[in-house]
Amino acid sequence: MQIYFIKSGYGTYGGTFDEPFENFGRIISDRFQQEEIGFPYKEIEIQLACFSNKPKGKDKEIYNDWFNKLPNYYRGKSMVRVTLPVFETERTLDDVFKLIYSGFEIIFAKKKKDDLYNAELVKQVLSLLEAELQNTDLWQLNRECESILRNETLIRRVDERKERENRVIQNEKLIRDLRFYYHFEGIDKLYFAPYSYKFCEKIRAKLREKKFKLPDYTHLYIEVSDSFENALYNAVRAENWFVYGIAVLEDYVGYASKNETEKKRIVFNLIREGLNDIARIDKLDSQILNDVLDEVESDIK
Repeated sequence: MQIYFIKSGYGTYGGTFDEPFENFGRIISDRFQQEEIGFPYKEIEIQLACFSNKPKGKDKEIYNDWFNKLPNYYRGKSMVRVTLPVFETERTLDDVFKLIYSGFEIIFAKKKKDDLYNAELVKQVLSLLEAELQNTDLWQLNRECESILRNETLIRRVDERKERENRVIQNEKLIRDLRFYYHFEGIDKLYFAPYSYKFCEKIRAKLREKKFKLPDYTHLYIEVSDSFENALYNAVRAENWFVYGIAVLEDYVGYASKNETEKKRIVFNLIREGLNDIARIDKLDSQILNDVLDEVESDIK
């Protein structure tokens, strides 16, 4: 079972407890699993609705009316969600556990007769965990959790690539989009502009002209970072209509000092690397792909 603590505000959704508490959902999930507490759902989401003064006029009335009716409870087939009103950012372990207890108390109050878990045992486990964490270096614990979660994510990404590599499927769809993404520490979103966009548009158009076919997706994304692992970690495939190709640029800082022709070639080579990564895994037509890439590359000056 997964437990998520998700922060939301007016017009925003996402994030979780601040550091060093951001992985408490995973920590509690693991502890419940160790204690073999059998909840009847796969996911518990405790949403922290942070009060906002942003809405104005009619919107403010609607927002305040909604906020004043909190907390809210929802139960689906495999999950429960509790939305709690929050006025201040959590700063201490005590602050965090007050919110945790508030969320679970609402879940307990809505417990059905055929829900077999023991609410008193859950409270006991949470209380013992809180006492244990009082004497724990929470920053070190958070770093350990981040490392575990990162490794698990990388394993999933590798498994996804193996599944694609081993499947048999017809290539019947034309490419609709080609995009260039990257994750480097301290690098802004326009670092590789305008070449990343221009090359992607030119390559995409020529691939469509050549009837370059894809299997069950239509969007190709290139994910670049300073190592294969970092690029793979950031290649989050949330939908089946796109895939990521991985490319690596170790000396990303040095890119800024290159002349314009050198920059063009670096960006183009990263796109080539990412596209050939996709072609290899999904058994695309590498001949057509590289003919197009060679044609585009010949115009680089």
